[in-house]
Amino acid sequence: MTRNLLFSSIMLVCLCTLASAQTSKTTTKSNAEKMGYARSNKYYGPGTFYCYAPGKPNNKMANNSESAMRDLTGISADDFYTEIAKQGFVAVPQKEVKKWFNENNSKDRKFYYAPDKSYILSPGIHELSRSAATESGYGFSVSNSVGRYMLIPLQDSLKVMDAIWQYLRDLNEMKVIMSSFGSTFKKANPKAYPIEQAGASGWTSLRAGTFVLTSDNGKVSGHWERIEDIVRRTIGKPEFILKILGMETDFAYSMHVMLQKEGYVINYEVVAGTFGDLEPGNNWVKEYPHLVEEYKAGVKGDKDAVNVYKTAPLPPVLEDLNTLLHIEK
Repeated sequence: MTRNLLFSSIMLVCLCTLASAQTSKTTTKSNAEKMGYARSNKYYGPGTFYCYAPGKPNNKMANNSESAMRDLTGISADDFYTEIAKQGFVAVPQKEVKKWFNENNSKDRKFYYAPDKSYILSPGIHELSRSAATESGYGFSVSNSVGRYMLIPLQDSLKVMDAIWQYLRDLNEMKVIMSSFGSTFKKANPKAYPIEQAGASGWTSLRAGTFVLTSDNGKVSGHWERIEDIVRRTIGKPEFILKILGMETDFAYSMHVMLQKEGYVINYEVVAGTFGDLEPGNNWVKEYPHLVEEYKAGVKGDKDAVNVYKTAPLPPVLEDLNTLLHIEK
């Protein structure tokens, strides 16, 4: 009887644990869902010219640095400033605004220190010229883009590499199409081997690496090299530049790394494209299906590229994406 009672107690604990785990899993919310501001109103959203704003991300449940920036777009200017104040951002005093994150010395742009001062946030506030006019007579203002800047000392290039690959992991988690990946530097030779410039379009191309044809005494030969190896070998070169572009139906993403006198300047940006003003005669009801088809075509093209590489005269070794992005299975 004691054994039966003990067994029943153990089973009850297991069932409670399982039920708790299932409840926790079903109640997980994305960054956007935890925020209290409205995602649409009479100026944008259903029934307006900007009827698809603020967008429908392919994976809204992803919670990383890029989704956090994405979730700050598509809201009114007032809600934006209220939200970042709640998160602990503070305005950068005018005397502390530096050239490395305000390259054009703009007096109109605003900058905010992250709570731990690890980066500087720069909002893009856009007036909706095609929306209904507000009481003031102007178009409604929303946050249609968010950028952030980081400065990493020259001697810490390994931290830059970690940031680059973390960005790729974030995009991959969010099911973003990687439009392009490229790096170069001053006086880089595009025909050199070992390869000095990295270039890829799509996740499959990133897995393949970069290809270069070289000629030695008239004899032509081809070479493939891993993207990461190229970047690690060239990242400290003068005027090193790296750029990653990604897209989904409603958002565009970019990461720009520049080696400047201050160190490595990293600029991240996410843009909510569905707040754009279209050409006269066009509207978002007509335009949006093209964005959906473009995304689907990009996903299909990336998958089809596997077979193209397999039949190439010099096929590359297509690296496993999880291995390439250092993701533990």
